[in-house]
Amino acid sequence: MKFIFALLLGAVLVSCGQTYSEGDKSDFDTEISRFIARKNLKMTKLKSGLYVEYLQEGAGDEKATFTSQVSLDYKGTLLNGIVVDQTEPGKPLVLRVNQLIAGFQEALLDQKKGAKMRVIIPPNLGYGDKDLEKIPPNSILYFEIEVQDLH
Repeated sequence: MKFIFALLLGAVLVSCGQTYSEGDKSDFDTEISRFIARKNLKMTKLKSGLYVEYLQEGAGDEKATFTSQVSLDYKGTLLNGIVVDQTEPGKPLVLRVNQLIAGFQEALLDQKKGAKMRVIIPPNLGYGDKDLEKIPPNSILYFEIEVQDLH
């Protein structure tokens, strides 16, 4: 099973009601904070629990909305560095924002063509406790993303 397919299903799977306690979320934050310190990143935690670092602002007037179709180049890893998926050079992923997992949706909203960012997605904004081919249950995901185009 290709991870891109899993990315599409993510929003459906996570919306099935997986919830986490405040203790679980605190544990995720601790693990994420250690990763950020180890990698010397300058990330900001949003209210939802998503961590972002915007590396480059996009250009143009068009901003991504929930129903926008976006072309993305990305690389996704677990915090231990294992690559779970990435786009091939010259072959961006093309999807609507609302087809992506919650963490991707939040990171992409209002972004413009050319935007570059890093995001850390805790399980509650990712795939939750689902056991996917390359992603174990309750995984924290790290992505480097570039918005190639908006349609």
